[in-house]
Amino acid sequence: MIAAFIYKKCSNTKAPYNRGLLCCCIRVVLIYMITAIILAAGLSSRMGFPKQLLALGNRSLLRIVTENVLASAVDEVMVVTGCREDEVSATIKDLPVNIIFNPHYEQGQGTSLALGVRTINIKTTAFLVFMCDQPLISPSLINMVIREFKERRSLALRPIYQGLPGHPVIFSSSLSLEMEALKGDEGARQVLKKLGNKVDYLLVQDEAVILDVDTPESYENLKQMMFT
Repeated sequence: MIAAFIYKKCSNTKAPYNRGLLCCCIRVVLIYMITAIILAAGLSSRMGFPKQLLALGNRSLLRIVTENVLASAVDEVMVVTGCREDEVSATIKDLPVNIIFNPHYEQGQGTSLALGVRTINIKTTAFLVFMCDQPLISPSLINMVIREFKERRSLALRPIYQGLPGHPVIFSSSLSLEMEALKGDEGARQVLKKLGNKVDYLLVQDEAVILDVDTPESYENLKQMMFT
């Protein structure tokens, strides 16, 4: 986060000897740059097909997630690809995002998250982590998470629905080194576990934060939710 000092002229009506004297008021404003990292590199072994390529209507899951993120208050969007990279990238190539290929995607999600964090803008003050299989997370929900993170000045903040932790999770860039060291299937869970009670939680009424697509059954359920 960057502290910006904003100067403006104001009327010093309380000055005892110089009523009406123009003085300089200083207001400190915290400026954030928010980056979104969308993880879309996995093998989707339980699904049996890369879920980032699954279709809902005429759009892929990844494209829906990416468009929702772009419609929110984030400043930069990174998409980490891996499995079937050419096909996956083709579904979002016309969108204003940075696509990063993870050659080690078969080693697990931790490698994709570490790569995404290593390549974010140097000015980034906080980053959100998104899964590619949660298309119901809306721009307004994303903005709520960002707003709460800023207001609480959190180190990390995670939404909770009926006691279940969900996504997106937002992290301060001060945690970048921990994220860059992730390997295998560790993912952000390990970092959150180490932070313990330093993690803030946001209670939400939107089930979207916990709804994902891991199996053919969950995919069918999602289609019914969206189109019936």
